[in-house]
Amino acid sequence: MKFLFILLLSISISCAKSNDTCYSVQLTSFKFKKNSTYDFAAHNYPKSCRLISFSNINSIRCGCYEKYNKARKALKKLAKKYPKPIIVNTYKYRFQKKVKKVKKVSKKPQKKNIPKVIPVLHEPLHVSKEVTQKETASFFDDISYQGNINLTLQSYMKAPAGKEKQNALISANFEAKYIKENFTGFAKARVQQDYYDLLNTEKHTNRSFIRLDELYGSYDFENDSVLIGKNILFWGALEVRNIVNVFNPDELRSDPFYTDKLGVINAAYTHYTESGEFSAIIKLYEQNRKMPAYPYVYYYFPATLKVAPNVTLPLVYKEELKTKASRYRPSIYLKYSDTTDTEYALDYAFIFENGYDSQRYYTQTLQADNTVTTEENAYLVNKFMTYDTLVIGATLYKLEATFADILDDTLVSDYIHVGIGAEHTISQVYKEADLGLLVEYYRYITLQSGKKDDLALFELFQNDLFLGLRYSLNQGNDASIVGGGIFDLDYNEQVYYMEYQTRVMDTFKLNFDYRYISPSKNYNTAFKLMGAHERISLKLGYYF
Repeated sequence: MKFLFILLLSISISCAKSNDTCYSVQLTSFKFKKNSTYDFAAHNYPKSCRLISFSNINSIRCGCYEKYNKARKALKKLAKKYPKPIIVNTYKYRFQKKVKKVKKVSKKPQKKNIPKVIPVLHEPLHVSKEVTQKETASFFDDISYQGNINLTLQSYMKAPAGKEKQNALISANFEAKYIKENFTGFAKARVQQDYYDLLNTEKHTNRSFIRLDELYGSYDFENDSVLIGKNILFWGALEVRNIVNVFNPDELRSDPFYTDKLGVINAAYTHYTESGEFSAIIKLYEQNRKMPAYPYVYYYFPATLKVAPNVTLPLVYKEELKTKASRYRPSIYLKYSDTTDTEYALDYAFIFENGYDSQRYYTQTLQADNTVTTEENAYLVNKFMTYDTLVIGATLYKLEATFADILDDTLVSDYIHVGIGAEHTISQVYKEADLGLLVEYYRYITLQSGKKDDLALFELFQNDLFLGLRYSLNQGNDASIVGGGIFDLDYNEQVYYMEYQTRVMDTFKLNFDYRYISPSKNYNTAFKLMGAHERISLKLGYYF
């Protein structure tokens, strides 16, 4: 592992930006067989865009800019039409146009009857008020909107007794972005309505809410930017579990098999280097989290707790985060990330955190009204993290690793959590379809004995192997099938899943997934608390 870290670092240092490179906005990248044809013109990309080929990986990159701030301005314009563009470092020669030889035309005047031109005095050009108003951008011209509405239907063939066997959920996400010169304002909201909450019966799940995920403003300078507000960040590289994606807490009322993060209020300063960026971020507080009600399948606590041989009391989740210091104690993050434009494409990031750990544990407290409450506990850490991807030929290598030094809690051990993986792509296995072979391994290690271990902390990926396949149809509708198995090598647990997704008429998305969980029989894991589990899920989304 130490050798892998040194290798990644040495490669990144040796790949410095030269005068032959520039900044470009990458719209997308994809696997494509080198000798096959790609209809670039059919996609109607902007004139500044080029199709760039790296071995078996192609990308669409737009513009070649000497300064980073110009690339940032181009990024903002392209982001209105293309989802999640990024700035990359690329070679200038890829954007040079071939010069065509033009036959010289004689300048000798032709013998034609040319009418005599009478010179006139040109007065200042006058533009009508109507034309001026049309050409002057209004406030609303700088705002872009997008969103989606989703209907999710789930059926549980195997689920704990007393839990719902079916579930229906309507959700909507709405985004608005305002861009004016160097300033960007962004807002994102989510609405969720559960069917049982709507009926208001005993089987209600408390999963319905209106939530403001993001609301921030950012301003770009020459090589720097500042951001203040509420937002969501994504860090990570692996397929099944992102170990270092710790900035935002998880929403406990959502489906645990899909990422749903809560926005946090923070202030961030970013400095852009030749090919990467350095960020200093201050998260202002740790928030309380709501929990679904007992009838929901993914509420993991029992309804009652046995406190004495003949005494059983109701167990209630208490929405209050317990900390030794104030939960308004800021958490500080320092992050450096970079990318290389070489034959072996390398992306890497290093993060240091001083603040509250994303890992939590639960404690129970007996109350005066003869109920037992369970609360989340948070503690302070110094945390060192990295996530990296390296492309060699048709194989993508992935690494996520973290080391946590616990500062203020004697119950939790210092720990190391590592995930490594690889994805090898076989191009055009059937017509235009590609097949990806996936393998990942996760290891969680506590460094002090006598303290809470992975079982007490409900850590699922402590010694797990993932084997899977990704089948991409490449038919222009983003259709793909991903599936595989996760095998716990310590506790003899297996998780199998298959997910199919596609896009219909550019405005609808269809997602189907199947999951089966065989929990441990001898150890009290998180899956053991849930019991044997089998479900199917169908999600239909309308995007606008």
